Amino acid sequence: MSYTTEYKMKKGLVLITADGYLGDEDFYLIQDVIKEVLHPDSITYGVDSLGATGSFVKDGITVRMSSESPFDACCFDYKENDLTDEQKATLSSWLELVMEKVHEKKAPVDHSDDDEW
Repeated sequence: MSYTTEYKMKKGLVLITADGYLGDEDFYLIQDVIKEVLHPDSITYGVDSLGATGSFVKDGITVRMSSESPFDACCFDYKENDLTDEQKATLSSWLELVMEKVHEKKAPVDHSDDDEW
């Protein structure tokens, strides 16, 4: 089962939403799971009035993260043109593993009918 949705954006950017996970609290949960299961070479985050953003690097692959996206979910993004097909497949398997573990720790919330979102 997939817990993400992939969107191809302009100029080779790929945005992957963490469906059912939104906001800073879920962002920090996802970061903790990334540390736990991927053991990245580096991981960063920062907070401003728009929410939390950050990135992680593992095996030369850089993935940016945000607590919000245009699709009302925490998200990951990367530049597709910067990666080989093998790296894209590796990244996809990493994010699938991360989101499976996140789902084990906290059930996703369906915000699709919520007027607040």
